[in-house]
Amino acid sequence: MTNGQPSKPDVVLGQKYAYATAALLVGIISYIQLLGIERVVLAIVFAWLALKSHPQPRLEDRRTWAKVGLVLGLIYLIITPIILIWKFEFFRQLIITLEQLQ
Repeated sequence: MTNGQPSKPDVVLGQKYAYATAALLVGIISYIQLLGIERVVLAIVFAWLALKSHPQPRLEDRRTWAKVGLVLGLIYLIITPIILIWKFEFFRQLIITLEQLQ
């Protein structure tokens, strides 16, 4: 710390802590609403930003949070299309029924 200002490694580490926390939270929140793919993409981006080794220093304390956010996002991106393909006929019938209600 110089002149009351945090050093650049402290600022970068703080940013990486924030990215790791955001990745975890957005990864969890993406499961609340079906097809919340924009949040999944955000979780993956935040996790990637937190896990990058440059700029220094490397994230150590909340590395697990970033990894969990990344895994939650990737699972969602894999599972959702599989379910949509598997239940395609159900969703097609649902859309037809909803159109008939109008």
